[in-house]
Amino acid sequence: MKNVYYLFLVLIGLLCSLSTSAKKVLYSQNFETATSVAETGWTSPSAAAGLSIGSDEKGKFLRFVPSGNDRSAHLFWDAALIKNELSADFTSYQITFGFSFNKFGNNHMTSEIAVMSEESIAKKKPNSNYRTNNKGALFDLTQLGNTGRTASASGDQDFAINGDSTNYKALTAGTYYTVTLNIDTLARTVEYTILSATSDDPIASEIYTVPEGIDMTATGLYVLGGRYTPDIMFDEIEVSVDKTAANTPTVTLTGINNAQRVYTVKFQEDEILHLDFNGTTTNVNYSDVDNGTYTWSNNPNYDPNNTDKAVTDACESGTLKAWTTLDNLKSDEVVTEVTNNVIALPAAEAKVVNVKVGYAKTYNVTCDNSNTPLTPAIYGTYKFTGKDGKVTESTDPKAFPITIDVDQAGTLEISSQAFGYGTTNTTTENNVEYEVKKAIDLAHMTEKDITAAGFEKGDNVSGKFVDYGRFYGLSTTETEVDKDGNETPKKIVYNEIPQYTKKASAFTDTNVIGGLIACGSDGNQTDAAAILPVNANIYQGIGLVLDGRKGDDGSGSWINNWFFKVEGATADDIITVASVGNYGGTSLHPSVASLDEYLAQDNAPVTAVLAGDKAFGLNRVSDALGKVTVYTAKGGATGIKTVNANTQNTANAPIYSLNGVRMSSKNNLPKGVYIQGGKKFVVK
Repeated sequence: MKNVYYLFLVLIGLLCSLSTSAKKVLYSQNFETATSVAETGWTSPSAAAGLSIGSDEKGKFLRFVPSGNDRSAHLFWDAALIKNELSADFTSYQITFGFSFNKFGNNHMTSEIAVMSEESIAKKKPNSNYRTNNKGALFDLTQLGNTGRTASASGDQDFAINGDSTNYKALTAGTYYTVTLNIDTLARTVEYTILSATSDDPIASEIYTVPEGIDMTATGLYVLGGRYTPDIMFDEIEVSVDKTAANTPTVTLTGINNAQRVYTVKFQEDEILHLDFNGTTTNVNYSDVDNGTYTWSNNPNYDPNNTDKAVTDACESGTLKAWTTLDNLKSDEVVTEVTNNVIALPAAEAKVVNVKVGYAKTYNVTCDNSNTPLTPAIYGTYKFTGKDGKVTESTDPKAFPITIDVDQAGTLEISSQAFGYGTTNTTTENNVEYEVKKAIDLAHMTEKDITAAGFEKGDNVSGKFVDYGRFYGLSTTETEVDKDGNETPKKIVYNEIPQYTKKASAFTDTNVIGGLIACGSDGNQTDAAAILPVNANIYQGIGLVLDGRKGDDGSGSWINNWFFKVEGATADDIITVASVGNYGGTSLHPSVASLDEYLAQDNAPVTAVLAGDKAFGLNRVSDALGKVTVYTAKGGATGIKTVNANTQNTANAPIYSLNGVRMSSKNNLPKGVYIQGGKKFVVK
């Protein structure tokens, strides 16, 4: 897609009479140096989690994949950069950006992309059409829902240009488009061109006259994604003016292979790039490289085609200086400290996600690459040596997270690996034995236990828990033929379910049943406000199910869920929560000989493992809490010991910028975010 962008600049020179030989870049963002969304300036008031830095074979880009209803995101740049360049004799500037709707929203036809001239609307009225709220868009594309198309994630969708529903163009999902705007602040016009990556001919190229009262200075980009789960990307955002200038080049770390570092240096057309590394100077003409992109390495034997062999060459460290010249003009220098050490990967972290009586546990192993230069994909191998000498190990590296089950005391060794980086080993001692402290088995309570807690027996369960038929075992003795003609084990369906109910008004304290305590979401609130306000039901063989509306007759307001903790559990204990969701859609289906055998088993999977003093929730109506088990460490042990063998975080650890550049010292660092000993810190 970036190749298309550069081709587009050449075409625009012909189409719009814009000069690329005399361009002063005021703002540029191609995301190649970005390691987090925060660094790019993009934000979303309601869907921040939907913003990320994506990448493909062409490089990095900004990705917006919000969930739920219509959601917006925006980017502000410093409008003063533009204002400072304009005068009575110089009234124009240019904006270029690339975008793609990888997917449209599949339910609402409301997506929009706008170039803003006023910022407050993006903050005060997010998640809606910018032009409708402000009329202050210098350029926008708004999806239409009245052209005969239907909402769809794929295919074509029609977008009105600059609010004119009669002037619309079809955009295709998955196609990359480049927009170039030539904005004349005196004439109050925006000359726009939209080019598709699939064609040399623009899909639109016209002049738009901006209404009076709208500021002609662009302040940023606005995007609205229509419901549900649109997937939108932006790349190659640039603001410039047609003035002769030597632009400062960009120097980006793009490759690491042991001691080898590879940097991509970009500069503008007609400029000459100058590089100085430890006193050795290189001059590069624009015509000598592809689209102003020069690759530099500290390896004198650098092979650009080597993508799978570890570099063992002697590679230099030192200071790389880069600048450009144009005629007698010189840009600012970019100074980069180039290192040649092998960069160690972060240690893996093993977290207990399930426990059983004894030493048996399930570990979820993760490895956070966010503080590692270039954020490589990290893979892991493991070796577990049991107390009895039995060894279990993985043979091929797997992408994190990795799930590891152990059945006895022993030592778990985990190796973090990535091509071109130093391997780091982590050792976890699985030396804590657990025993059951308390079990609240809501699915298998007897009628006596249930009624003793104030629940009254009613009619059998009806509705979705029965109608959907999702509670069943697979027969070990009988088969049936499915719709495709395949013989499969017969389902032994549990659909005659006894029901016991305790009315909301009958709860006078927070003890719901058997030491299951209603509480606030943080686990601390256990006063009258935490008392269960809805009817509670025990579906025998399934567990606890909550009504959705408050009051005995269900006429009150809705709850989304309610929270619980276990009486007597402490922070040193571990709780496992077994539950089913979606009317049994997540229940287990064991192989059994009879319904009685099915009902005797635990058919709710473990859905949460947490410290004993933490609260856990139960969603209303559709979910059931099957069993809560409290495990405590036998013999007074308090936890699981993890040793990161290869990682030492000290005040003397080297300091790196987010681009992987090693800094000379911690003194007099420029403003920014840095990494020391695997941890980020900020210099303000």
